[in-house]
Amino acid sequence: MPGTIVQGNVSTEEVLGPSAVTAVEGEKVIEMDEKIRKLRPDDSQFSTMSDRIDHRTTTREKFNWLEEDDFPRIVTTTTAQISTDTTLVLTAGQGKIVAGNDILRNMRSGEAIRVASVATDTCTIVRAINNNPAAGAINVGDQFLVVADAQPQGSDFPGPRYLGRVLGYNFTQITRTSWSFTGTQTSIEMYGGREPGKEAVRKAREHKRKWEAIGFFGARSFQAAAAPENEPRGTAGGAQEFITSGADQAGPLTAGAFEQIMMTVLPYGDPNSKVLFCAPLVAQNISGWVLKGMGAVWKPEPTNVYGVQVDGWISGVYGNRVPVVVKKEWQEFYSATNPKGYASYGWIIDMSLVSQVPMRDRDTKLLTEQQPKGKDVYSAEYFREATYEFAQPPAHTKFWGVTAATY
Repeated sequence: MPGTIVQGNVSTEEVLGPSAVTAVEGEKVIEMDEKIRKLRPDDSQFSTMSDRIDHRTTTREKFNWLEEDDFPRIVTTTTAQISTDTTLVLTAGQGKIVAGNDILRNMRSGEAIRVASVATDTCTIVRAINNNPAAGAINVGDQFLVVADAQPQGSDFPGPRYLGRVLGYNFTQITRTSWSFTGTQTSIEMYGGREPGKEAVRKAREHKRKWEAIGFFGARSFQAAAAPENEPRGTAGGAQEFITSGADQAGPLTAGAFEQIMMTVLPYGDPNSKVLFCAPLVAQNISGWVLKGMGAVWKPEPTNVYGVQVDGWISGVYGNRVPVVVKKEWQEFYSATNPKGYASYGWIIDMSLVSQVPMRDRDTKLLTEQQPKGKDVYSAEYFREATYEFAQPPAHTKFWGVTAATY
């Protein structure tokens, strides 16, 4: 093929360069930055944290754990009583909480009473045992604290009472993140490195993000026969499955509302292991607060917690400093038509009661040479079978419906 005749100076336009249109590669060397720029940072902090805590494995596709609490000590009346009445009707089932010789305090009026006997959920009581305050009206919904029993000298062995333990469980889930290239493609020199190694790095991040998503939004289920192989399939439940308490904020998150949320969870579990995972919209609200007293600190100081760099700290009620992890990727979930979506969420999770539990010998692994025998391709995958343990739901909580702050 004859070349093009050029008169005068030869510029960059006369030298044959690469053309995306004609597929001509030309004689110019492409200037290409070897570093591939990533749009999203690694935003899988929860997966990293929970993988480093109380690490253990399971040998079954269903993982169980036991939860226990102390014996209940608050009862509620369902009927109104006048000062001379000597019966107390409790909420159905609460008659098992009290027994004869128990001392109760009305937490509204302060009146102290003694239980003489219990028949199902109706107590025969002795009123105002110290006459301070005197016997008064008992309202529907009054709550009584079961202080303790007061047994007379020489009394008989009291009837034992027992609070049963609760069985928690979750199913293992299998995730497989695969990639495949033709043999020719793996031999071609490429900017940023050759395949399949370059793609393997990206797939590792993708695989980890799957377990981050399962940790928050996974659904617990088990199917005995899943098509097309008609073999069992399990799915692991995450925070959304186990943490059922919470409140719709339906507007900007105030400092007072946040303190109320913290008060519901700090009495349970380990108060020093609470972590706030929140969407950027929630962090925007928090950053505008000016707190006083024990809640005076919003400290944007990156610190390492459970192997993860947190975005800041907030001092909650009781003076506990709570790490704040901003889930930047949740901003992708924002929709003006769905203001209560995951872009409006905050989770307070007690990390001492959460862990990842991989199946024995089936934790994350890179499986190479997965291509069919005789086929001129290279195939590989990241494989994992695991589940999450979320113990003691009252120790965690969530809130949602947070909208943009107004300053």
